[in-house]
Amino acid sequence: MMPQKFIDTRTYRLLQVTMNLAFLLVWYLSNDGLAFWDDFTYLNFAHQINEGTFQITDNHFTSRVGILYPVAWGIRAFGISEFTITLFPFICGLIILNLFFWLGHLYGHWIGLITSFLLLVDYHTITFMTHLFPEVPMALSIFGALLCYDFVNRREGDYRLLGLLMVLLLFGGFLVKTSIFIVVPLFAFLMVNDFLRGRNKGFWYISLFLIIFFLLIYGFWYKEMFGDFFYRFKNISDNHEPTVKTFFDKEQVDILKRLTYLPLIGFLRGGFFIPLGFAIPALLTLKKRDWALNKPEKLWAVSTVWILVSWWFISTNWKYYSPMPVDTRHITFLIPIMLMAGAFFWSDHKWFIKVRGSWLKWGIAGLFLIIPMYKIVVSSDKNFSSLEGYIKSSFVENDQADRIFTDGLISYGSPYFYGFEVTEDRYIWFSEMGDETIQLEDYLLVNPPYLNERYSDNTNLEQFKSEVEKRGWKLESVSVSQTSIQVYRIVQ
Repeated sequence: MMPQKFIDTRTYRLLQVTMNLAFLLVWYLSNDGLAFWDDFTYLNFAHQINEGTFQITDNHFTSRVGILYPVAWGIRAFGISEFTITLFPFICGLIILNLFFWLGHLYGHWIGLITSFLLLVDYHTITFMTHLFPEVPMALSIFGALLCYDFVNRREGDYRLLGLLMVLLLFGGFLVKTSIFIVVPLFAFLMVNDFLRGRNKGFWYISLFLIIFFLLIYGFWYKEMFGDFFYRFKNISDNHEPTVKTFFDKEQVDILKRLTYLPLIGFLRGGFFIPLGFAIPALLTLKKRDWALNKPEKLWAVSTVWILVSWWFISTNWKYYSPMPVDTRHITFLIPIMLMAGAFFWSDHKWFIKVRGSWLKWGIAGLFLIIPMYKIVVSSDKNFSSLEGYIKSSFVENDQADRIFTDGLISYGSPYFYGFEVTEDRYIWFSEMGDETIQLEDYLLVNPPYLNERYSDNTNLEQFKSEVEKRGWKLESVSVSQTSIQVYRIVQ
């Protein structure tokens, strides 16, 4: 494939800078704050690292040090806010964006422009670079590892250095999340394929030695500290809980649905269909000879198929068969790979050549830009900024010890609002009150978008209000300007 450099290098670099600034702007404006349990969990552990109290425990999230330490370093350097907390996922996304431009410079400008633009407007990418999740760091580690192999397969780099870099990226991804095992069948295929064709053997010898070395060191560290080489994997198994998204606890017919059509429905949710739809022609036109990877650009389509099949059938538990949930966030890391597969297919396709020469391309681009615009518009729907401002002004900055009944997310994540400083204020989840009793002068704080039906929050909230009335008390509304946050004080 001949590089298609249709513009001069200076203009291409200017477009790259523009795309970087747009990426930054979308990340900043679409950030809706800490909105998930995982956000607060990772942040809490990152804070413990900075305080020197962090320990790896049987909570398997504590073993995800590949995301915890970078986040800890970020908040140590810049303080705690919704932006500093998500700085690491954002930087990982930004690196992927610039790798796309680099590949476009090497193999064709349209490849760099298409992939970077679709990454910018991708729903999953925007969501997970504006929240504290491991998905975007995982995407960088796996995409970078495949890029190392791609250069080796093209004979465009030192195989020893690329082998070391690939292993470091894969091991780094493993330190972020064990879901990286989804790509093991892919890399096993790449190795076997190369050995059968008598190529890249030195690269694979080095890579195998290094990955085994790192995994042995890792396992023996757990053996020394906890007496179990497979301590991390044991914790993952033990932490399995039945939910509406799991399948190990369901009937066989539900597992059969999961292994047949449910993933297809999952692809149509949450915007994943855009990168997948972009890549599908490249996947459907794969020929038998393409699997030999004699044409290096076929790597990305072949990799997409391998990862999709692995995700479709892999078990998340080594003790019993537990298919992964159909929530496509678990394969968000596949998005850059799909974009590369689609870009190599479309960049020299006759249909694309016609489109890029007409005004139609601007209409298509405008349609895709609706996605980041939508994410920016709805970023205030969860009321995070208003919630943060109210809690700080009404509870954090006074010397009174208050009790606040609220939802699970706020009660669990309340240390964030205090900068993890010790406080006498107490936040109690009205769905799990335990032995807590309602008292006069207590507060009820309700942020409707945070109510969780999985825990029957709406029902329990009504029961809480009924309990107040039974005691002959009432909920006095507290004024909260320009927001849907509801605050009440329990009075006589």
